Amino acid sequence: MKNLDAVTLGIVWDRLIAITNEILTALVRTSFSPNVREALDLSVMVFDARGRQISQGTWSVPSFTGTALATVKHLLERFPPDTLRPGDVIATNDPWMGTGHVYDINVLRPIFLNEKLIGYTFSITHLPDIGGLGFSASGRSIYEEGLRLPVCKLVSAGVLNDELFELIALNVRVPDQTIGDLHANLSCTEVGGRLLIEFMQEYGITDLTEIADLIIGNSERAMR
Repeated sequence: MKNLDAVTLGIVWDRLIAITNEILTALVRTSFSPNVREALDLSVMVFDARGRQISQGTWSVPSFTGTALATVKHLLERFPPDTLRPGDVIATNDPWMGTGHVYDINVLRPIFLNEKLIGYTFSITHLPDIGGLGFSASGRSIYEEGLRLPVCKLVSAGVLNDELFELIALNVRVPDQTIGDLHANLSCTEVGGRLLIEFMQEYGITDLTEIADLIIGNSERAMR
């Protein structure tokens, strides 16, 4: 893939952006709260196996996109890539690791092709409620802002962490909306993973690393 000409690289890059836009559409259509459906308080991205961002949904919130790289590093420090399995989904809303806001849930799904980790799909949304005072700006300490989740597995090898979802539901005012939005994050990252694999199989690609090198290098040259 290192010998890709500019036209082919542009096509591949556009295809990756189209995949993230499909992830975003799936997120909006399956969400329960107006925060996502109407306000589009969200971001979706695709990362390569090394945790480098290579595409984002067109409507992604810049602040979420800007913090995503650091958040993914925190998530993978807790669950290193070699410990992840197909069907795993990890998440956190810790503001020190995420967007700086306890309402924002960060959801990362590793994607595997022929049992090899090839990348990640990632989504962030502003949850409708996370407990606490209700208006987090009024809090005088982080403990008043609501439920803070450490880096944890929402799903392990395809099995939903029911106890964690029950814990979240018991600590929020609108459990149907909050849990519904969490499931929307799970669904959209799964859709993105399927589309990413279909794209790689169509182009005969087995590794996104070289494409990521080209995209990041091209972006750096353009910025300089």
